[in-house]
Amino acid sequence: MTPNANVAPPAQQPGWFARNWKWLVPVGCLVPLLCCGTFGAVTYLGVSKVIEGSVAFRTGLDKASANPDVIAALGSPLKTGLGVSGSINETNGNGVADFSMPIEGPKGKGTLVVKGRGTGNTWTYERLEVQVGGKTIDLMAQEEPPEPQGETPSEPELEEEPDTE
Repeated sequence: MTPNANVAPPAQQPGWFARNWKWLVPVGCLVPLLCCGTFGAVTYLGVSKVIEGSVAFRTGLDKASANPDVIAALGSPLKTGLGVSGSINETNGNGVADFSMPIEGPKGKGTLVVKGRGTGNTWTYERLEVQVGGKTIDLMAQEEPPEPQGETPSEPELEEEPDTE
């Protein structure tokens, strides 16, 4: 038999990339973006937890929670928000803190600002304040009054008057 001149050769199949490019390109771009985003989120949360676990932060949050001006502006209880900025560095028991962290209560939101140096659990602060809507509440002004020295005066005893009936 003689080959038929009118028959076309078999069609060549497209390659793997030609068949799969519609899902390969989006996945190839999305996977690196997800990896970078995950790395950034984990790093941010890790740094936030380190700052929240520090003596400087706990002192600031405790003073803010006990301050009547902060309670009036933000309400109670206070909790931390997202968006910490700054740093804390503790090495061999010595530390330096300079950060601000959003805090919020039932009535509103503010920013806790802490700047100080410390050794162990003893810290000295240059700034310890809450900023709420353009107003700054100084938390260092809220120092506890010193205990009175010596004896405290006792109340005078009242003498009972005799009945005149």
